[in-house]
Formats: sequence, C-alpha cells, structure tokens
Amino acid sequence: MKDLLEKLDWIFAGHKKGQKDGDQVRGHEKFDMISPVLGKKPKKHPAHGRLVGGGGGSAEEYEESVEQIAEQLRKELAEYGAAGGAISGGDDDSREQVAAMRRDQKAQADQADAQEDGLEAQLNSLKRQMTDIKRSPEPIPNPKDPASIMQTAAAKADKREQVKSIALQMRQVAQQLGQFSE
Repeated sequence: MKDLLEKLDWIFAGHKKGQKDGDQVRGHEKFDMISPVLGKKPKKHPAHGRLVGGGGGSAEEYEESVEQIAEQLRKELAEYGAAGGAISGGDDDSREQVAAMRRDQKAQADQADAQEDGLEAQLNSLKRQMTDIKRSPEPIPNPKDPASIMQTAAAKADKREQVKSIALQMRQVAQQLGQFSE
C-alpha cells in the first residue's frame, strides 16, 4: 500500500509542492533555519519533535506498522465479512459456526445470570427467615416453676441454633454468589 501511494505522486492536504513529510510544523509559529547566534544551520530542526508527518520513523517501522494493520484487517474480514460478497469472510459454514458459538456464549451467560438471580433470591429468603426467628416472641418463664425456666432456656438455645444454622447457610450462598463477580 505504501509503495502504491509513493508511486501515485499525489499532493496531500497541507503539503506544498516540493515539501516532504516532516517539513511542516504544528501551529502557526515560524522558525528560522539559521541559528541567530552562530549564523549556521542547526543540526536539528528548531521544532524537532513537533514536526508533522515524518515522525522520524524508519522505512522498516512503517513497513511493520502497515503489515500489522493489514493483518488486523484480515482477521476482522475473516470474522465479520459476508460470504459471497465483495468482502468475504469465508464460507457459509464458518459463519454459521461463529453464529452458533455466539448463541452458545449468550445461552451460557443467560444461565449464569439466572443462577446468580436464584442465589440472590435464596440469600434474601434466608435473611427474612433469620429476621423472623429473631423477632419471634420468647416465652416468659415463671420464676417459681423450674420446668418453666428449663423450657424457656431450651427455647432460647433452639433459637440460637436456628440463627447459627441460617447464618452458616447465608455464608455459603454468599460465597457461591461471590464466584459470579470474579
């Protein structure tokens, strides 16, 4: 492509006849090419590093960049091109395989979203259960009846065990839910 452009002998926008890449400076500043102190031409352009076009790259660097761009375009054409059209992406089978792969990926993503939503619903349900258990009324023991005191202590211990069990379940569900965010 570069060879073709060089052979065409076009004058591009911003170039004057006889001007080379790297002779133009960004902005409107004017530069003297003769050093005011020594009266000689400087070794470097006064606006070195601000020149437009040339960039100081070698022919090999330009060739490599052109090849990289061409390779990227080939890959994109292979993936997105229309079979049988002016820009062909290959045969119809490969396009259908790509479409099938994308459908599978979408189905997997939808399934993962559904699992995540299910785990969030399970976690909310466990939170409601824990709140209900904690808010449930406790029996008031009769201080004169030892059986009533024992019954109240057993009810409190049972309530604590239920809260511990639900807290453990919540940790497990939260851990499973955390795997989706990674």
